[in-house]
Amino acid sequence: MFTVTDWLLADPAGGLIAGAAALAFAALKSAPWFEQLQRGRLSRALRFIEAAVRQIYEEYVRELKAARADGKLTPEERRRARDLARQRAVDLARSEGVDLVAELGATQISLWIDRLVRRIKTSR
Repeated sequence: MFTVTDWLLADPAGGLIAGAAALAFAALKSAPWFEQLQRGRLSRALRFIEAAVRQIYEEYVRELKAARADGKLTPEERRRARDLARQRAVDLARSEGVDLVAELGATQISLWIDRLVRRIKTSR
């Protein structure tokens, strides 16, 4: 079976084409405008997450805290609030035509939600 690697080794023109393509890709990835584009996408994604966290805090968390004598949430309620914030962020982004999970990844969304929740807690 003839593979791409065999073709690159057998045909010098193939190696040159692959090398030129790799060079062009590296130049594209290192261009300042590409980094600015990536930073803009991250900033936009974080705005969706922050808006979702603040909305869930106002709509869900405040009511639960007000209903409790100690003003604290149970671990299950905290988990539910984070799940609601994650879903709200995905929905907000989707309404603007952005696939938040594809932009950041599911793990990163959860990490940013945790970070924003800590920031809200320390600012109050």
